[in-house]
Amino acid sequence: MRDEALIHFHYGRHISSGVHLHTNGGAAPELISEAAPYLDPKAPGRCVVGFCAAHPSAVDDITDAPPAGWQEWTFREWDDWFGRINGVFLVDLAQLQVTQYPLYSCSPHIVRCDLTGLPGRLTPVADWLPS
Repeated sequence: MRDEALIHFHYGRHISSGVHLHTNGGAAPELISEAAPYLDPKAPGRCVVGFCAAHPSAVDDITDAPPAGWQEWTFREWDDWFGRINGVFLVDLAQLQVTQYPLYSCSPHIVRCDLTGLPGRLTPVADWLPS
């Protein structure tokens, strides 16, 4: 079984194409944190480019952005979109928060990710994980 993940960046209703990791998808939160200095806090599309620049050997493919209405999607829709082992990681650039829709769960959860390194951002990220 491949250790896959899909990462989308969004700012409000604007969402990027997906960064597809065929391997090392379980390390997606760490990879996102390490890519923070390369991410543009208000441009989801540029974040894809920045993530690829930070981790050129980790990115295997770029997929389409989800269709309109993705903001209201529940676990089922995200699972239909990318039902693979580590699921989808949504990077909320406005909230500096990363939500994961994993394959083996029926609810999303916030994952620890340090996005304080985003250019021009001084907002600290709370050290909080749901129990």
